[in-house]
Amino acid sequence: MSSYTVEIEVPEDCNIEQAGETVTIEVPDTEYVLSAARSEGLWLPADCQQGWCTTCAAELLDGEVDQSDAKRYYESDEAAGMILPCTAKPESDLRIRACQYDELLDLRAEHDKPPGRSKR
Repeated sequence: MSSYTVEIEVPEDCNIEQAGETVTIEVPDTEYVLSAARSEGLWLPADCQQGWCTTCAAELLDGEVDQSDAKRYYESDEAAGMILPCTAKPESDLRIRACQYDELLDLRAEHDKPPGRSKR
């Protein structure tokens, strides 16, 4: 089992305690980024935690992830550098920008893909 360093940029407009900060965590390659972040006290937005609703959307700035467990993840999401941390397992060290729900909704609308389902 490998472990990777994941640097999470939390934008100022993200409605969590760490807004405006960059948080670095270690994530085993068998664990989802969201779960590891929450274990470290970083409560990123999420709803379904199955890769369906897109509430947890993030931008992948550097690195590679395995999104094969996501219920709804498209090639256009990957091509645009968007990930779903709730079902993303690191395959390398990562740098991501959290709280990109609106950006993923816009991307999916541009590509005529379903937006996901969320209580937001």
